[in-house]
Amino acid sequence: MILSRNIIIGLILILFFFRLLSYEELYGFHGIMQPSFGARAAGMGGAFQAVGGSVMDLESNPSHLARLKQTEWELGSAIHLPNIQYTDQFIDVNPNRSYQNSIVEHPKAILPYIGMMKPISDRLGIGFALYAQGGGGGHFKNIKRNTPDGRTLSESFGTNIPFIGEGTRIVEDLDFRFMTIKSTFGGGYRFGNLAVGVGVDLSYGFMELKRTYQDETRSLTIPGGIRYQSDTAYALGGKIGTSYDVTDHIRIAYSYTSKTILPLEGTMKVDSFSPERTFGTRVSRFMTWPDKHIAGISYRSDRFIIDFDIKYIPWSESFKSSKFRLEDAWVRTPLGVETNSFQFNLNWKNQTIFALGAEFKWNERYTSRIGYSYGKNVIPSNGASPMLGASIEHHLALGGSITLQDLTFHLACEYGFPKRTNGGKTSDWTLSHAIFSEKQIQPFQFSYQKQMSVFSIYFGIEHFLN
Repeated sequence: MILSRNIIIGLILILFFFRLLSYEELYGFHGIMQPSFGARAAGMGGAFQAVGGSVMDLESNPSHLARLKQTEWELGSAIHLPNIQYTDQFIDVNPNRSYQNSIVEHPKAILPYIGMMKPISDRLGIGFALYAQGGGGGHFKNIKRNTPDGRTLSESFGTNIPFIGEGTRIVEDLDFRFMTIKSTFGGGYRFGNLAVGVGVDLSYGFMELKRTYQDETRSLTIPGGIRYQSDTAYALGGKIGTSYDVTDHIRIAYSYTSKTILPLEGTMKVDSFSPERTFGTRVSRFMTWPDKHIAGISYRSDRFIIDFDIKYIPWSESFKSSKFRLEDAWVRTPLGVETNSFQFNLNWKNQTIFALGAEFKWNERYTSRIGYSYGKNVIPSNGASPMLGASIEHHLALGGSITLQDLTFHLACEYGFPKRTNGGKTSDWTLSHAIFSEKQIQPFQFSYQKQMSVFSIYFGIEHFLN
């Protein structure tokens, strides 16, 4: 009877997970890694490494499973509501070629998680979790532009186009989406005050990229646009974690999560006058999700917990560039040469993140939390673009819980303060809008910036089983 109940609960949670993940505006999430995983950790600003007690320990430090007292299910989600502002301008001596854009977007991203933990003995615990790890994306329409080669529309199409043919003005649409999802099976074993845990990760990922050009009436599609769709990608990884109770009140912890290499082979279609290119060509590429180190220390009493974490992510090893290799030489470079290989230069920096959080238990029913985290912007000016940019630095969080018999409801709100990134003159985004031919190279006439803030809501439900 108990087994049947657990199976039913599990099926409901999995259906809930995939229903949230299918949300149609998932691409709107612009941060590539969430600052917090799980509603309880989110209320503490992500400072949870040396605390434990959530199914999302399987994401961060599985050693805490060694201290389980009873079986529990948990499900929840992060709902990210960013505010994104993108502006640019191109200044030319010919006023008909000058333009400026100011775009404000309010996308949404729903990133759920579910999982179960079970004690096998007073020293051994196991668990399974399925969760959205992170991702990025952008969707910008009607960006004013000049034709990629700087020629008039009539010159580009080789024919006289009435009314609009003598102009160079077009509109650019950009649609980018990247997502990774992980499932982790892990366990923890306790040797006295020391607990050790391991987890095996199966990662799933996909990517879509569409960048197209049309005339302002949207009657003509200008050559040079690309449409890339990756195949479904899977990869294995893992993590190890340790935690040690120095005293009855102080615990220290450390975990390491390995990097994951996602084979994102796919298909790319190129807008061109050649009909065969509309059917697409195969693309060979991969993407590396970075490894990470987290160390933490916590102090706890019967009613109070405080935790301080330091997280290190070597982004520069994984996000230096993103390269696409095509079977056919179909992609046009800014100088007009067609090639089968091109890349986005990202040049991300390594990042150290500091998080401090506290939890106060008022009584057996009510708990409140507060937290703060800081991580310096990893995206330099020569790697900024509308697709991935404006890495938020400061996050402030508040949260709490209500327990009703064998159910606990968690809620947290987190605010990422506005962060602006100015584009550099040597970035790919600048060069793609400032090089029209070998004789027309105008990077100092194009400038752009992106600003982002985000308000996030996290919720979770824990169900404890006897």
